[in-house]
Amino acid sequence: MESNTQHKDRNTAYKHIIKYLGIFGGAHGLSIILNILRTKISSTLLGVAGQSIITLSNRTLQMFSDGTGLSIGFSAVRKISETYENADADTLTRCIKVVRSIAFATGIAGMLLMLVTTPFISDWIFEDSSDYYLPRIMALSPAVLFMAVSNGEIAILRGTRHLNSIALYTLLTAATSLVIAVPAYCIVGIGGIFPAIIATAFIQMCMLLKFTFPHYRYSISPFSIPLLREGIDMVKMGAGYIFASIFTSLSMWLTCALLSDTGDGEAVGLFSAGYIMITLLPGMLFAALDSEYYPRLSGAAANTATRNRMVNEQIEVQLLVQPPMLMAFAVAMPILVPLFYRQDFAPAIAMAQLAMFGMFMRTMTFPLSFLTLAKNDTVVYVIMEGIYNILFVVLTVTGFHYRGIAGAGAGLALLHTLDFLMVYLVTHRKYGMAISKNALHYFLIQLPLFIGMIATTQLCNGGIVYWLSGGACVLLSTIVSYYFFGKLSIIPKPVSHIAGKIMKIFRSK
Repeated sequence: MESNTQHKDRNTAYKHIIKYLGIFGGAHGLSIILNILRTKISSTLLGVAGQSIITLSNRTLQMFSDGTGLSIGFSAVRKISETYENADADTLTRCIKVVRSIAFATGIAGMLLMLVTTPFISDWIFEDSSDYYLPRIMALSPAVLFMAVSNGEIAILRGTRHLNSIALYTLLTAATSLVIAVPAYCIVGIGGIFPAIIATAFIQMCMLLKFTFPHYRYSISPFSIPLLREGIDMVKMGAGYIFASIFTSLSMWLTCALLSDTGDGEAVGLFSAGYIMITLLPGMLFAALDSEYYPRLSGAAANTATRNRMVNEQIEVQLLVQPPMLMAFAVAMPILVPLFYRQDFAPAIAMAQLAMFGMFMRTMTFPLSFLTLAKNDTVVYVIMEGIYNILFVVLTVTGFHYRGIAGAGAGLALLHTLDFLMVYLVTHRKYGMAISKNALHYFLIQLPLFIGMIATTQLCNGGIVYWLSGGACVLLSTIVSYYFFGKLSIIPKPVSHIAGKIMKIFRSK
């Protein structure tokens, strides 16, 4: 039996998780809306050609940033968080100086590499127009440095728990890009793409420095070898993260290439549309894990009991928050896909609905997967990512081969089920992780509801039966979540008030 103190502590932890789930999910959602608006305006003003130039320029910048930046915005969080939790102020200041020095050094390296290699890239991408675009692409190279510095500051904010600043920055990033880009496109046209990109990167860096300056004075020694050696753990994890990113990019490219060879010319477009739809909502709901959960978990990585409790609390909340939303999103796919795309993308609906089961399994996998990162087990992390991406290609393409685009969705559902089993077995054996009874209880109750929803979407071809059956699954899942949140005494007062009013209406009838 839990004591009253333990019960209160757990309720406080649950409320903390839900609070930042709402903050980061909301900020991420608004950011997506602003980015969609910017893309819509830019495509209207610049046309397909302009949109292609924006994409190529951003991809080129991102390639150099990712390739040389060692993912410092993520890989340094564990070290900063651990130091923040367990060391004195002077040690933390030294750690932050190391992170900033590595970020600046990698930024300089990325900028110089881009300057040297851009002539070859420009000839390859722009061909006959290379003379026009070469100096403009080269002028973007300082943005690699700005992005590297920004990534270092993001790691500092995450590791030192300045979470509201991160959420605000997420919103400001999208707003800044919109405010700078649209006037530049209106005034200069396609030529305004390049100054807009570099101005956005510079202003975003300045915003982050504004957030960190009041807490930690900016000090770097990017050419001090002894200082840089202190960050060897970050470099190792960053290198592992780069390999994992390469695996992910290659698996997606290979999957699209095989789908193109196996199916017709529309297969890749349908798969891409369906994949975007299944990751849109979970991406918003998981936004808090990188910024809030991972730093806390890293700070407690040495304490097995505390670490495992934090993981289970995160899983339990995700299993109560996500299933009703994922079900509602899946049931609404016949409306959402034509709304986001066009009516001829309708075949992607079945794929997205089947693959949504994989997102349900991911509610448990994702919190577990951070254990490897928190423990800095780079080799294990890279191996698991490699296995995941191999299965991604094999199961998606095999599913498509047998059942078309819907089969690809079934392959993704199976992929995430196997991925959960792999991640759980590894974390159980290596770190003594065990799923709590509460988490298992929530999962076993939500599972048949989710399966019922999937069956409804695949067997009912629209009509009143589809909407009533699908709506019933969503409603039951919502009631289950509300009931267990009530038992945890963490239902927000406005929600409790509205639910009470609804119950009175039904009682009066």
